[in-house]
Amino acid sequence: MTETLSDRHKAVLQSVIQLYILTAQPVSSRLIVKNSGLGLGSATIRSVMADLEDEGYLAHPHTSAGRIPTSTGYRLYVNSLMHIEKLSNTVKKNIRENIETINKNRDFLLTKTSEILGLVSSQLCVVIGPSFDDAIFEKISLVDVANDKLVIVLSLRTGIVKSVVVEVPKLKKNAELNMTCSVLNERLSGLRVKTIRETIGRRLHDLNCGNPEIIRLFVESGDIFFKFDEKKIYVGGTKNIVEQPEFHEQEKMKSVIELIEKKDVVVHLLNRTPNTQGISITIGEENNPDISKTFSIVSTHFSFSGHTGTLGIIGPARMWYPKIVPLVNYTAEIINMSANR
Repeated sequence: MTETLSDRHKAVLQSVIQLYILTAQPVSSRLIVKNSGLGLGSATIRSVMADLEDEGYLAHPHTSAGRIPTSTGYRLYVNSLMHIEKLSNTVKKNIRENIETINKNRDFLLTKTSEILGLVSSQLCVVIGPSFDDAIFEKISLVDVANDKLVIVLSLRTGIVKSVVVEVPKLKKNAELNMTCSVLNERLSGLRVKTIRETIGRRLHDLNCGNPEIIRLFVESGDIFFKFDEKKIYVGGTKNIVEQPEFHEQEKMKSVIELIEKKDVVVHLLNRTPNTQGISITIGEENNPDISKTFSIVSTHFSFSGHTGTLGIIGPARMWYPKIVPLVNYTAEIINMSANR
């Protein structure tokens, strides 16, 4: 695609996009002459802009003499023309200090990540927590706490722990509890979480030792006990994105609110991130659902205790990609270091 454009056409397209990102207003030839430093006259720039419009890289709003980039224009820009910015030490320190101290408290870490990245980027940050379906289950611990209440502690081999409080009438002490814990671990330890959820009834149905009430609880509620908040979504920066100039009109504001509310759409959009290292960028009409054609998404994956989650910035197609790309990349690196120490 770039081979069809001369260096002059690329330079003008780059100027239009950068000026439109800064101003959120259609870009005129006069504005380019004044700000680009290309050394070209208005007539020449108008001619080049007309060519770029014919090729589908620019659009010409009927109410304005200026041009705006299309999704095709942005795609060429992010693939070939933009220069990635270096993050300032202040920004890096802000991200690092907000994330590094949280250790392995997953909910707190990912909530804080969405908040700080939404703030720093001035866009909407969405984090999809990792799925633990393929995690290996390590052990069950049963703790009698009083008044027929029992704490079930479920541990994964990666260090993730989940606790559930249940009531067990006429709970007996020590020996029976230890026996129940032992047989449950004998049947379930070493299996994948998803496998346990799908087969726990079959694996425990013939047990004739241990506390029958506890065994029954595991058979009837195993799908709940062994669900580790799969694909939990963390959102930050809602206030930031609605303040973008694109969304001041009521109808466009509605599109933002709908996107935030329809979390299944958000999950779908971010789940399209290729399962490889590096940054993925989808722009405007490249996003399939109608509701997301106004937006661009910059996303990547991160690792939490050996399991993969997704981190993304959602903003207008007019987002400042040279800054957003390194922000997303650096934040994912900090999560990887903090969550896997």
